[in-house]
Amino acid sequence: MDKCNISNYAHIIGDSPKGPRGGEKSKELSKDISNLILLCPECHKLIDSDEEKYTVEVLKKMKKDHEERILFVTGIHPDMKSLVVAYGPKIGSDTPHFHKDVLFNTIFPDRYPTDASPIEIQMKNSVLNDGEPEYWMAEEHQIERMCNNKVLRAFEDGTTAHVSLFPLGPQPLLVKLGTALNDKYQVRIFQKHRVPDTWRWLDENVKNDIYLVKPADTSKEPVLVLALSANAIKERIAKKFGDTASIWIITCEKPGNDMMKCEGQLMQFNRLARKAMDDIKTAHPKAECLKIFMAAPTSCAVELGRIRMPKADLPWVLYDYRMEKDDDVKTITIK
Repeated sequence: MDKCNISNYAHIIGDSPKGPRGGEKSKELSKDISNLILLCPECHKLIDSDEEKYTVEVLKKMKKDHEERILFVTGIHPDMKSLVVAYGPKIGSDTPHFHKDVLFNTIFPDRYPTDASPIEIQMKNSVLNDGEPEYWMAEEHQIERMCNNKVLRAFEDGTTAHVSLFPLGPQPLLVKLGTALNDKYQVRIFQKHRVPDTWRWLDENVKNDIYLVKPADTSKEPVLVLALSANAIKERIAKKFGDTASIWIITCEKPGNDMMKCEGQLMQFNRLARKAMDDIKTAHPKAECLKIFMAAPTSCAVELGRIRMPKADLPWVLYDYRMEKDDDVKTITIK
């Protein structure tokens, strides 16, 4: 652990005419910073031992690329820092793992992380699973506690003014997370894509419009279905309720697992979901609650929670599909 200096001043054009890459300008450029690159001894030896591979042109390009990269990184404005938050509760027997470097590289170059490590909102080594009522209660409590103590406090004390959110998990809990990180705060939500395997937002020019299908009869109890990731949920919920409910559906032209490609779509969903809540409240003035069933991208589930207006909206009863039961079960209620 002793302090030491292992950096070498390496010359692109050798400091001697007889040295590696030396020539007529060697003496003139021997102390010129434009002709110097900083290398470790091993790399210094490497470039000097293979002049055919590490030519003057190659080394000049390496120097130029590196200097441009450093200039770009150090030019980020201090106000562009962001608190990186990852949410990944246990799903079945699996707990999602987040790689710090992947998350940090995703927000860069638009933002840079406030802290050296992301805030992870998850319970480590939980013995509960999503088939137990206690699981939902425990996760709700974890979301509220961690958001209040770690995230919202950072906004309040001025540590950050922006959050970069990476969510994975059961959709009812993602909605709950969205209500905690509501639209009073500046939060950028990222969507995990399967193809390509990335958290980065993709093509802004994608055409897959999201729209609202209203029920012909609004005299029965209201039910909201998000049919964005799959179409099958529409038939399943229609079969579950028959003619006992007024079913509102938010869907898109091409439902699918990777339908959410760009932030423009997420903003379209935001506006449509808010309008749907207003329309449902107007159409069902005497309703006691709104039952919600979801097959949607994770970013949409979080965004649904963020648009909620506690004083204006009906209580939400959130359901989750259980494959082993082939049924949607009640999980949490948001009042």
